Amino acid sequence: MSEAYPRIMLVRQRLGIMIMIFFLPINGPLLRWSFEGLSGSPMPIGDFYFFILCVLMFLLGGIMIFTPKLKFPNQE
Repeated sequence: MSEAYPRIMLVRQRLGIMIMIFFLPINGPLLRWSFEGLSGSPMPIGDFYFFILCVLMFLLGGIMIFTPKLKFPNQE
């Protein structure tokens, strides 16, 4: 019995949304400030590399959201 729309999102898609919101490039300074406050010492990574890390994590979240659900050949 198929439905016209899925009732729930996959956990992978929910995690992707959280990663995208958390690692928005605009949140970079806030993240650096938070990590430095929690650890008590400055981060050993530079600003540019931290920005690249945020962009890569943002893209990973986008991939997690928009990739289709995988099905094995023996599943219907």
